[in-house]
Amino acid sequence: MQTTKKERISYYLYFFGQNMFYMIIASFISVFLLNHGVSETVAASVIFAPQIWDVINDVIFGRIVDKCHFKGGKFMPWLKVSWFLIPLTTVFIFCMPHQISATAKCVWVIVGYCLWSVAYTMCDTPIFALSTAMTDRVDERNSILSIGRVSGTAAAVIATLAIEGLYTNLGWPLLSISLSIVAMALMLPMIVWGKERNQAGSGASPTFKEMITALSGNKYLIIFYFAFFLVGLTNTVQTVIPTFAQYVLGDTGKGTILLAMSIIPAIIVASFLPFLCKKIDKFWLYIICLGIFVVASVVQFFFGYEKDIPLYITMAMRGVGLVGTNVLVYMFTPDCVEYGHYTSGIRQEGITFSIQTCVTKLSAALMSSMSLLLLALFGFKAANADSVTGTVDAVGAYGCWNVLTWISAIGPVIAIVLLISKYKLRDSSVSLMARCNAGEISREECETKLSNMA
Repeated sequence: MQTTKKERISYYLYFFGQNMFYMIIASFISVFLLNHGVSETVAASVIFAPQIWDVINDVIFGRIVDKCHFKGGKFMPWLKVSWFLIPLTTVFIFCMPHQISATAKCVWVIVGYCLWSVAYTMCDTPIFALSTAMTDRVDERNSILSIGRVSGTAAAVIATLAIEGLYTNLGWPLLSISLSIVAMALMLPMIVWGKERNQAGSGASPTFKEMITALSGNKYLIIFYFAFFLVGLTNTVQTVIPTFAQYVLGDTGKGTILLAMSIIPAIIVASFLPFLCKKIDKFWLYIICLGIFVVASVVQFFFGYEKDIPLYITMAMRGVGLVGTNVLVYMFTPDCVEYGHYTSGIRQEGITFSIQTCVTKLSAALMSSMSLLLLALFGFKAANADSVTGTVDAVGAYGCWNVLTWISAIGPVIAIVLLISKYKLRDSSVSLMARCNAGEISREECETKLSNMA
C-alpha cells in the first residue's frame, strides 16, 4: 500500500465528522423550519432556494481546485479552511431567534444555508478527490473510499439518532454547538496528517474550454450521475421519517427506532462491502443494493405501519439497500476520473468530484423540497395536528406513508435499467486505464488488453 495506517484512519475519521454536519442539515432542516412555524410549502421553497447557488458554487469550486496548486497541496489547504467555516455556518443556522417574523426566519435560513453550502463544498470535493492523490492503485483507492463511506454512514446513524432524541430537550442552538465540537475533533487528524503523493497529470492547468470538452466526452460520468440523481431525487426515507414519527405515529421515540432500523443493520452489512469489492465488481454490488431497496420499499407499503415489528423489519431491509448504495456510489467517481484522463489526456479531479458533490446536494435539496410538496399534495398539514396527540388526520397520515414508501422506489428502478444498459466501466478496465495514465504501461498495450476484455 502507498498510504500509511495513520493516514487511512484519519481519512475515515474525517468522513465521520463531515457526515455529522451533513446529517443535521440534510435530514433535519425541514423539521427545524416546521418547529419554527414555517408552513410546508414555504419551507420547501426555503430549502430549495439556496441549492440554486449550490449548483453554481460546486461547479465554480471544482474549476478553482483544478486551477490552484498551493504550496500545501492541491486539496489539503481547502480542508483546513473548511474545518472552521462549516461549524460557524452550522451554528449560525440553528441559532435563529424564534421570536423574529416568518419572513426574517426564511431570510435567515436562506443566507445561512448558502454560506454553509460554500463551506461544505470546500471540504466535500477535496476530501473525495484526495483519494486519487493519496494513491494511484485502484484496489487501494476502492478500499479507502469504501471504508470511508462506512465510517460516514456510521456517523449518519449516530448523528441522526442523537439529533432525533435530543433536539426537543436540548434545543437547536445547544445541539448544533455540541455537534460541531465533536465533529471538528474527528476531522482534525486528517488536517494534521493528510498527505498528497500522487501527482498524475499535474502539469499545466487545462483551459475552461478544454475542461468542458473533456467532461462532455466523459459519457460514463454523465450516465452514472444522471442515474445517481434519479435515486437521490426520490430518496424520501431519512427526510420524511422524523415528520412521519412526530405527526403520524405521534412518538418521536419511534422515529429514533425507525432511523436506527434503517441504518444500523445496514452498517453491519456495509462493513463487508470492502471485502466483497475484492471478490465482486462493485458495479454489480451497486445494482444488487438498488434492487434490495426497491423490493423492500414496495413490501413495506403493503405491510402498513399499524404493527411495529413488520414496520421495523421492512425498514431494516430498506436500510440494507440504501446504505449499501451510499457506501458504493462514491467509488465510481475516481473511475470516471481515470476514464476521462485516458480518453482526453486531461486529468481533472476537482471538477469531476465537484459534479459528484453538486449532484448529491442538488438531488438532496430537490428531494427535501419535493417531499414537503408531496406531503402537502397528499393532504398532509402539520398545522392540522391534533392538539392532544400531536398527530394529523387519516388523509394526512396516508399521504405521508405514500411519500415515505413506494415513491422512493421510482428513481432506483429507472437507475437500474439505465446503468445495466449504458454503463460499461468495470474495475478491471479502470485498473488498466489507471496504469496507463500513470505511465506503467503503454497506450497500445492498454488498448490490446481492453479489447481482449470486450
